[in-house]
Amino acid sequence: MHPITRFAVPALLAFPSLATAQDTTPEWDFYGQLNLGVISVDNGTGSETGVTDNDNSNSRVGAIFRRDLDNGAQFRFHFESAIGLTGSSSINGEDNDLDLDYRRSELRKLEFVYQTATIGTFSFGQGSIATDGTAEADFSGTGVIAYSGISDLAANQSLTLADGSISGTRIGNAFSAFDGGRRFRVRYDTPEYNGFGFSVSAGEEVLARGNDDEFYDFGLSYNKDYGNYKVAARLGHSIRDSAEAFTLGSAAILHEPTGLSFALAAGQSREADTDYVYAKAGLQRDWLSIGRTYLSADYYSGSDFAFSGSDSESVGIAVVQKVDAYNVELYATYRTYDLDTAGSAFNDVDVTFVGARWKF
Repeated sequence: MHPITRFAVPALLAFPSLATAQDTTPEWDFYGQLNLGVISVDNGTGSETGVTDNDNSNSRVGAIFRRDLDNGAQFRFHFESAIGLTGSSSINGEDNDLDLDYRRSELRKLEFVYQTATIGTFSFGQGSIATDGTAEADFSGTGVIAYSGISDLAANQSLTLADGSISGTRIGNAFSAFDGGRRFRVRYDTPEYNGFGFSVSAGEEVLARGNDDEFYDFGLSYNKDYGNYKVAARLGHSIRDSAEAFTLGSAAILHEPTGLSFALAAGQSREADTDYVYAKAGLQRDWLSIGRTYLSADYYSGSDFAFSGSDSESVGIAVVQKVDAYNVELYATYRTYDLDTAGSAFNDVDVTFVGARWKF
């Protein structure tokens, strides 16, 4: 039996007895979102347009079961899954059709959570590892279409060479934020103290076929308000298969009276010796009665991702308009990807995406 399973199964078996410790009425919350748009990709030799799901925040459904306990703790069961629509990070110019193809890797969360009254929160099952979101401190309000994980917009698009031929290098190979994702894991989160929180997790990839990588993650977070300023910071370290390791972090600040925000993220891989920095400026205002408007511009610079000595750069702009009455966000973005290497000349890839997210 895997050591993670050996540790976690007794804890899982203990959850039902904890949940029956009080005869309060259990609560169920159901939620979801649809997030579709039109993407246009120009790879320097031609352009393609199609309707797709937005992989920055894909369409999904979820359910949360809650029950309060006599000791002040709370037991939760959380299920969440993507719908399985063709996503922006998977289209490649050859097949741009919007299809429904549900695979087990669409499962985002299937976890049991025991939140104590004093010593923190314990989680078991498929869910966020301790570095999930570590590169995403951001108050701009445009994260639905523009954030540090810039490859989510068009990861599977192939870069073309200056002579017009298609290379074997994709955007996902040349741009990364090292941000943690969701795995089958055990996780512990401390209570927040003076704005600080700490989390640790150990897990394994169980949904991707042919991949049983192990993950050991540590995360430190900070959230605090200072008068008119909101501040957030994240720092994390991830060890994968006991050899490959990543250190990453992010910080953001918002001046609420003006709506100006700034965010910075950075990361480095120990084994591959790759690194990046991401900077973002945002402005949010109540210009329209229907809801708040968010604007942002960002810049990404990475080193040695696709090839040793290569430079990856990206610039993006985004606008998000909330429609409060219908719980809808309308958005548009333009982003350019540029890869420079000593041996090959690549064309820039320009991506435009216009869409809407409806939360229910």
